[in-house]
Amino acid sequence: MADRNEDLEPETGRDLCLVRRDGERRGYRKDILTDNLSERDTVFICVRCQGIMREVCTSTDGEQFCSSCKEENEQTHPNLKMDKMILSFKCSCPLIARGCKWLGALGGCEEHLDTCGYVLETCKLRCGVVLQRDELKVHEKEKCPQRIVECKHCRRELKSCELATHLEMCPKMEVSCELKCGVVMCREDVTQHVEQDCVEKEIECPFVKYKCEAISIQRKHLSQHLEEKRTEHLELKLTAMELKLNAMEDTVFKQCEGSNEIKQHIDESKQYRDESKQHRDESKQHVEESKQHRDESKQHVDESKQHVDESKQYRDESKQDMGEINQHRRYMDN
Repeated sequence: MADRNEDLEPETGRDLCLVRRDGERRGYRKDILTDNLSERDTVFICVRCQGIMREVCTSTDGEQFCSSCKEENEQTHPNLKMDKMILSFKCSCPLIARGCKWLGALGGCEEHLDTCGYVLETCKLRCGVVLQRDELKVHEKEKCPQRIVECKHCRRELKSCELATHLEMCPKMEVSCELKCGVVMCREDVTQHVEQDCVEKEIECPFVKYKCEAISIQRKHLSQHLEEKRTEHLELKLTAMELKLNAMEDTVFKQCEGSNEIKQHIDESKQYRDESKQHRDESKQHVEESKQHRDESKQHVDESKQHVDESKQYRDESKQDMGEINQHRRYMDN
């Protein structure tokens, strides 16, 4: 008979059996038995695969071998008694080299391997990692880049390997204002904050359309600017109104030259322009008067303070004079 075990894989790995290169399992491995087979025990060795017989069968001529080793159409019958004896052999786990301490009957080893923590398995989350079963549980729960995690900011579920990229754009993550004003907010609110509220934002003075030169001023300085340039802004606005009225007069005059009605409108526009100029002068005068009144009020306050000081001095002098008079009376009485 030809050598039938020439295509068997070496006796390594987690399998209890010798395995052909095509994946077919044959007899049990001898190296996992805790007791060496004696010379008389060679009866348990398959003559075809040289492993310990698995699912023993006997041919018509009395030859015994594994059921997986029989020829096609070969007539055999099972040997259950010998099967029972073989399955009672004491053996260790095939993964003893990795540290497994299990010992038991050969018949229970298959069941043990279903739960053995030293068996190599591929990560079920498809990251490609191959680890021992016990290590794989920790890996899949805490380390695998393909495990599902939750963003603590927006509560979105995603793969662990995608979390870092997600955090760079998570709308609910708190960030500081990009203009360094000190305000912390959700990333989705940054644009609105910068455009509407940020005190460090450079904005235009609302009077730029009237040719105010403050085309870029921080929002935090706008109120002060409007207060300081109130008179100038008023003059700029009135000047712009005059220019607009002049342009309107020229347009209307060119379109309807010679019309008495239009002439009347022009005269009224001119009158309105003069009144606007007068109002501007009056406003300027009011500003000057307000300034003068403020200075006069300050002067009055100073004068009042001086009067208080003088009254205090007079009161002290009067008190001193009364003391002298009382002293003189006592002297006269004596």
